[in-house]
Amino acid sequence: MSRPLPPVRLLAVALLAAASAPALATGSAAETAGTTGATAPEGDPQAAGGATTTTQATSIIVTAARTSDRLPDESGTLIFAGKLGDIAVLDDIPTVPTRNLRVALADIPGLLVSEVSNGSWASLSYRGLGEPHESWNILTLQDAVPAVPDMYSYPAGYFTPPLEAVERIEFIRGASGLLYGPQPGGAINYVLKGPRRAEGVEAEARLIAGSWDARQGYAGLAASDGTLAADGFIHYAEGDGPRRVNSDHRQTTARARAHYLGETVTATLSLDYYNARFGEPGGLSRARLAADNRDGSTARDRVRIERLAPTLAIEWQPDDATQVTARAFYSRFERESWRQAGGSFGQVTPAANVLIRQLQTFDTAGIDLRARRDFGGRGQHSVTIGVLGHTSDAPVFVDKGASNADFAGTAGALARAQRSGDTAAVFGEVKFGLGDVQIVPGFRLERIRQRVSETLDLGVGSVTGGGPGAANGPLGNRETTQTVPLYGVGVTWDAAPTLRFVANASRAFKPLLYNDGVTFQAGVDAAGTFDASYAFTLEAGLQAEPAPPLRIDASLFRVEFENQVGFLAGPLPASPPFGAVGAGGARRQNVGSMRNQGVDLALRLDLVGPEGLAKGEGTLRLSTNLQLLDATFTDGAAAGFTPQYVPGHLLRSVLAWIGKDGARAALTFTSVGNQQGADNNVADFALPGYEVFDASVEWPLAGGFTFGAGVNNLFDADYASRVRPGGGGGFDPGAPRNVFVSIGWKG
Repeated sequence: MSRPLPPVRLLAVALLAAASAPALATGSAAETAGTTGATAPEGDPQAAGGATTTTQATSIIVTAARTSDRLPDESGTLIFAGKLGDIAVLDDIPTVPTRNLRVALADIPGLLVSEVSNGSWASLSYRGLGEPHESWNILTLQDAVPAVPDMYSYPAGYFTPPLEAVERIEFIRGASGLLYGPQPGGAINYVLKGPRRAEGVEAEARLIAGSWDARQGYAGLAASDGTLAADGFIHYAEGDGPRRVNSDHRQTTARARAHYLGETVTATLSLDYYNARFGEPGGLSRARLAADNRDGSTARDRVRIERLAPTLAIEWQPDDATQVTARAFYSRFERESWRQAGGSFGQVTPAANVLIRQLQTFDTAGIDLRARRDFGGRGQHSVTIGVLGHTSDAPVFVDKGASNADFAGTAGALARAQRSGDTAAVFGEVKFGLGDVQIVPGFRLERIRQRVSETLDLGVGSVTGGGPGAANGPLGNRETTQTVPLYGVGVTWDAAPTLRFVANASRAFKPLLYNDGVTFQAGVDAAGTFDASYAFTLEAGLQAEPAPPLRIDASLFRVEFENQVGFLAGPLPASPPFGAVGAGGARRQNVGSMRNQGVDLALRLDLVGPEGLAKGEGTLRLSTNLQLLDATFTDGAAAGFTPQYVPGHLLRSVLAWIGKDGARAALTFTSVGNQQGADNNVADFALPGYEVFDASVEWPLAGGFTFGAGVNNLFDADYASRVRPGGGGGFDPGAPRNVFVSIGWKG
């Protein structure tokens, strides 16, 4: 696990942490004053040290300038006044190889990355609001369209666009994201590059090679005549992965788009495709992790993920005071996995055990209509209103193989379940502009119907062969319909041109998931009845720019989360309606209500640059953020315990060089405090804190070429940020030190 830091690392940590001192001091002063969020004037690309470009991002959440990393008051049909959020501008750092979210998200305070060693999905959480596994409590979007199998009933983060294609990442904190969905952990939006608006053609390409035979290729093309435009990219990645056994991956991602760029109407038709196959090396016990962090436990487990997603987006501005957007989207997700039956927590699964094949398919469609109208004598007030219709169909098929090499499941059906859901939502906000003060009340009304019906549920039978066994308890048959009102109010006060105070109070809703009450994971029991979860968040903050080189953000927050769905780790005794759970296993259920509170602090300081402490052609920027978090269960089965994945601190710092000629260099530091891996704090699941450094550089060459290189986990820290219960579960080790080189071209 985490080792003591040697002197060179202690020095680096001290230097980066010292940079947080002004933010800490400001945060303390704000706390004393009882308030805590200012929108600095937008900088231009020259002031930010960024290179000019002919492309413009078409984010539906934020359409502000590329160099902006704060939310505007309004954007399209959306209102951001009274909300706190963050933007990570990827152009400020060297190209991030696909799926290194630890680096890509380093500028977003408090967003915890629970690293998956084979990179098969994103596991993110925020402020301790639920287990990060597959990012269940955060709404994941790509260009403001849901990029998950089902945003209500199965919001798993199986898909992350290649970061080479991403211009910036936007995050709306917690329950203040009422206009995007009900998830209590907020909304994260990957904004892809384009479209090209100037006449002409541009192309780019990049090749990356790295440790463990990693290979990536990316190619993009964009063309425009000023009114009609088209663009697309294809990305391929493969490699053996950091683990010695069954850690390989192969991914293909492609996108094609056509645009109409009129004066009052823009329209985009896009088609996204993703196909990926991953080995799943399994978790390790604590002892096996300490002995060899590249070991594995499941030599034959595999997973395949496929996504096909067409989308149509239309934006219309009939006059200066009115904006209208319409979006229609569909996606076909397939998640197919093969897991060896039996096995135990952190131990090698016997080689003779047969494979269990599970196929989940998701056909999801939605339509999102929104309009914003400015009113008042100077247009200082705004109202936005929208409706969403959403539907999904998601059957499950589980079959038993006749051997450890039978991927077709020819030994017979084990389980069949039909799942479907429909949602209608109406939402709106009004911004009242009263001089330097803006007040923004909002609402969201959800009508959700969900049905899960099991038609077959048999025991696995013999782990080495033979037919499926007897019935595995009564068949599940659950249908729920809920009408859920949600509300929020935000306030901003521009006390000075470079000082803004922001406050927000919002209520969020976590719908039941399809797999609440139905589980196919070995060693994990599930309650027969689940209740939906609700969150109420209070946050107050300040945004300040005391001097041109320095910018400070600070906020205090408190979250009340009711009826959290989590898991209690074994050993657990039998208690109706549950059976006994052994060591390394878990019981999934409503574990109680929690109270999470803390502080977010962020600082950005230009050490060198046009407005920096020292003058220079480029910009040397230090950005650092710190979240201090305290959380506890206040009632329920886990009362008195600390919720899982709640580190006492999360500190991240980036020292970046942004050259005017396109040169980029970055040193990223991540420090995560101790975490619990189970809601009842069983010691076998505890995750010790850790510190990781990442370094990268990108340098322009002649003819539009660039050369890049980097080292991830620079000092080879031995750590794990993720642990899973059940068969095939255990600690998922962070990747050891690894390197990459790249060659890129743009013209």
